[in-house]
Amino acid sequence: MRLFVSYARVYKPYCIQIVDTLEVHEVWFDQRLYAGQQWWKEILRRLDWCEGFVYLLSPDSVGSEYCRREFDLALNLGRPIFPVLIHEKTPIPDALREVQYADLSKGLTPEAVRVLLSSIQIAERQKASHNAAYPTAITADEIKLPTINSANVISEAAAAMEKGQFDQAVFLLKQAKGSGFKPKFINIDALLEEAEMALNRQTYLREAEREYKQIVHLVKLKRTRKLGCEAFGAFRRDFPDYDPDQLAQLCAELSASTSSVNGAKLDTPPAPPKNDFTLNLLEWCDIPAGMLLLDEADGKTKKQMFIDGFKMSRYPITNAQYQAFLDDPMGYANLSWWQYSTHAHEWRMANPQPQPSRYQGDERPREMVNWYDALAFCHWLSARLGVKVTLPTQRQWQRAARGDDARQYPWGSSFDKSYANTRESELKMTTFVTRYANAVSPYQVWDMAGNVCEWCLDSKGGSTELTNEDERIVMGGSFVSDCSRAAISFHYLLNPKTLFGSIGFRVVREA
Repeated sequence: MRLFVSYARVYKPYCIQIVDTLEVHEVWFDQRLYAGQQWWKEILRRLDWCEGFVYLLSPDSVGSEYCRREFDLALNLGRPIFPVLIHEKTPIPDALREVQYADLSKGLTPEAVRVLLSSIQIAERQKASHNAAYPTAITADEIKLPTINSANVISEAAAAMEKGQFDQAVFLLKQAKGSGFKPKFINIDALLEEAEMALNRQTYLREAEREYKQIVHLVKLKRTRKLGCEAFGAFRRDFPDYDPDQLAQLCAELSASTSSVNGAKLDTPPAPPKNDFTLNLLEWCDIPAGMLLLDEADGKTKKQMFIDGFKMSRYPITNAQYQAFLDDPMGYANLSWWQYSTHAHEWRMANPQPQPSRYQGDERPREMVNWYDALAFCHWLSARLGVKVTLPTQRQWQRAARGDDARQYPWGSSFDKSYANTRESELKMTTFVTRYANAVSPYQVWDMAGNVCEWCLDSKGGSTELTNEDERIVMGGSFVSDCSRAAISFHYLLNPKTLFGSIGFRVVREA
């Protein structure tokens, strides 16, 4: 049977696995390689060619404009519809509520695959027994590429990106480009590149999550833990940075709890309990003690200042990390984290609800956080980790960014817009903190130029007194700043109550 598979691109790896299980059939799926009229003609040709429509149901595909168009056309053409649930939280479309679907949300289980193959086989037999010829009902209007509203396409794409709907943003921007849309002032290629990169990262995380869930159950059950840890070892080769349930620690404890004596394995006493609190992407970079070169007022001469060693978070605090603070019953809800200052406490009492981040995505930097909030987060994190965590001083921030020389940017002294999310990048929103791998500082600290400005502990003159209302130093520039304000030597002074979608923070701890 000739099958057309409709899916959201964020689930492409799983789509390919499902296509492989249908190898006895002739299967086609859209790999989103085309744009504009060429893409639309290929979709229509394949819908006319197919004898069955396999709809991979996920929140992304159900909410996708192009998936809905493909589905509606398949219905109009009278093609048999084979719904396949691939995400358990998917709202089933009204048109499919009475149709039996194959549930592959928990993986390619034998029972779920059997349901799918049986449905296709039954439809194939019915077509053969009735010698059915499908009507061709593609109208002249449908042959034309769906109209792209050029007046709204950029705002719609930006809104989709802000909601984390990167597949939809890529679709809109590609079709706009394919239709010949060329905005005068906006770099649509840069916006499309950002959406594509975010979509690729989202696809990676969705695939990691899907595979990881199956391994978690094996590792957490004592009888299957050894097999689960073997599977986790293989998983980490493809997804080295994904381990929200800390399976690496469980597997390490399993390895340490057995030893071999004359070929027999003996259990060793359990290790004493330890603080296993972690946050994804909370990694620490060692910043060694050393001299910091600073510009004198004349801009020509330098002075030196000795800075003690410390550790700095590799990335700015992310949405996911700050959300852990908000979700913890002893986090944002605990007023004691603001007790370091009467001004901070008064602000917290007047603002019982945190401001939401403007840009969604776990790995984007958290913004809409003022200086009081950032320091409260530090106090909470200190309690959870058992070590003192705070905001960096201006000089610590500069030492981490500059190292031992007088460079102007973390990567060197020449600005390159491909190394930082500043105004020159024309993205007009935050990017993932893991994006700019070529722009790290001498000590492997990421994202120190552009993206979001970062709060520092001290005020003008270097005072780290927490109890006053002095303006606080902000470093690094943001996506709305030009390159000169992303330089290591540049800083702002802002009221500690300031909240913007372009200001975040990172943290430090003792060496």
